[in-house]
Amino acid sequence: MHLNMAAARWRSAALLTSTVGAAASAYLLVEYVTGQPGLCLTGSGCDLVRASDFAYPLGIPLPLFGLVFYLGAIWLTIRALDTRSIAGLSPEAALVGLAIAGAVASAVLTALELFVIRAFCSWCLVQAAASFALLVAAILLMRTPTEPVVAHSSRTRQQAARAREGERASLLRTGRAGGAVATLAVVALLALGAGGETPTGSPGPSGIAPAGSPRLGSGAIEVVEFADFQCPGCADLAPIVADLASANEMTLVSRYFPLDAIHPNADRSARAAAAADRQGSFWQMSAALYARQDSWKDLSGNDADAFFTTLAGDLSLNVDEWEAAYASPETAAVVNADRQAAIGMGLSSTPALFIGGNRYTGPLSTNGIRAAVAAVSP
Repeated sequence: MHLNMAAARWRSAALLTSTVGAAASAYLLVEYVTGQPGLCLTGSGCDLVRASDFAYPLGIPLPLFGLVFYLGAIWLTIRALDTRSIAGLSPEAALVGLAIAGAVASAVLTALELFVIRAFCSWCLVQAAASFALLVAAILLMRTPTEPVVAHSSRTRQQAARAREGERASLLRTGRAGGAVATLAVVALLALGAGGETPTGSPGPSGIAPAGSPRLGSGAIEVVEFADFQCPGCADLAPIVADLASANEMTLVSRYFPLDAIHPNADRSARAAAAADRQGSFWQMSAALYARQDSWKDLSGNDADAFFTTLAGDLSLNVDEWEAAYASPETAAVVNADRQAAIGMGLSSTPALFIGGNRYTGPLSTNGIRAAVAAVSP
């Protein structure tokens, strides 16, 4: 009986980890489908991952695959109480096979976030942790021997059947309770994360592209980007939007949104670009800041000031005028005005794009942005 209790514990562990993974997947799926902002524990990582080319394999939101996977794991966990095979495999072996596939997929996706996207989605990490925990529980369940039921009498068979039904009922109660808690958690997280961001396809606020903001290109559709020069995702996006604007496929409007809480030199770099804009060199400074981001992002305040001054000289700016503008209250006010505008729109991460006045949350790729521009072109 002790061994059967051990198997029951591992079944419960597999059920609970699958429920956690399903809840995280459902939460992400709502964000992907509705475009509603959520609560991200890794800064702008969730938005960067959702905006990447890996977020919609075959045009399907990635969290849908996760949800189907975890629902399948829940079904197999309960099915493991039945001795009938599934395609020639025991239910425990089928669960292990599914868990291995999920763990491999999670490892690949986590590697993509680390090495390609260079940002982590907190809820993707929750899913990954759940998949590895599920694999451990599934392996231990399969390796836990159960006491054979010797059917000397119909009474023994009935007792065994009642024991299985009792455990099945217990698993179902655990699943329902976990599902209810997970549902409440998903709703609460969505409510906490909702900051009033304008979803894709809905009108953006008026005054989104002020006349004084730097512009590039002469396309019919304005694409407004709120950017942080210390944001890795903004650095990746910069050449994409610059190329589209230089080809006059759109007009790029840049606005400042330094995320000082997570990027210590964000405000300084924004003022560096705004000071260069006084001499008509915003786009040159912008490109240089992104290209050399790794060189200045971790500098102390004075060292960062000196680096940006040297950069102004490298761009053949009038350094004395640039330094005066860099330190001036007027430049700080320009940056702060954009920052407050972004906060007023409910933005919480960068890069944040508005295409034709509408918030864009699709892939941050040439084809994705080009298609969104074409969709609102006259």
